[in-house]
Amino acid sequence: MVYGTTGCAMEYARQGAIDEWLQLFLRNDGRNVALADGLLREPRVYTGPVKVDITRLGIEEGAPSYLTTAAEIADFYAIVDKMTAGYSGWDMPPLIVNYADGQFEINDGRHRNVALHQMNITHAPVIFWTSSEEDHVYIAEYISRRG
Repeated sequence: MVYGTTGCAMEYARQGAIDEWLQLFLRNDGRNVALADGLLREPRVYTGPVKVDITRLGIEEGAPSYLTTAAEIADFYAIVDKMTAGYSGWDMPPLIVNYADGQFEINDGRHRNVALHQMNITHAPVIFWTSSEEDHVYIAEYISRRG
């Protein structure tokens, strides 16, 4: 089964099982087992998928700073180029974004984020996750103001 679509994520969310979708997606088509394992280390609160203005999240654009060689950066942009070329008709998976200490951080979807920015697409589906009640309240208020 293919889990890496917003449609699939929405179906799991409607059933109250977005945490299950995250694990299935990250361990299968998302190929991000490290994040899947990390999300299980303590209780998390998930919100979404919800369409938000990704330009307002203040997330670093471009290749991540941990990519240091020209080859790594070239590989990153080759994936971005494939995404932009195949965007039409692609039901891409939501970005997975952590909110903590007053900051947003993409934990899965860095390539998708850059591709969306390159295509001047400002609104995209996001699943937010938090580890504290205070941060969860902030996300709920943030989403209600997104208008």
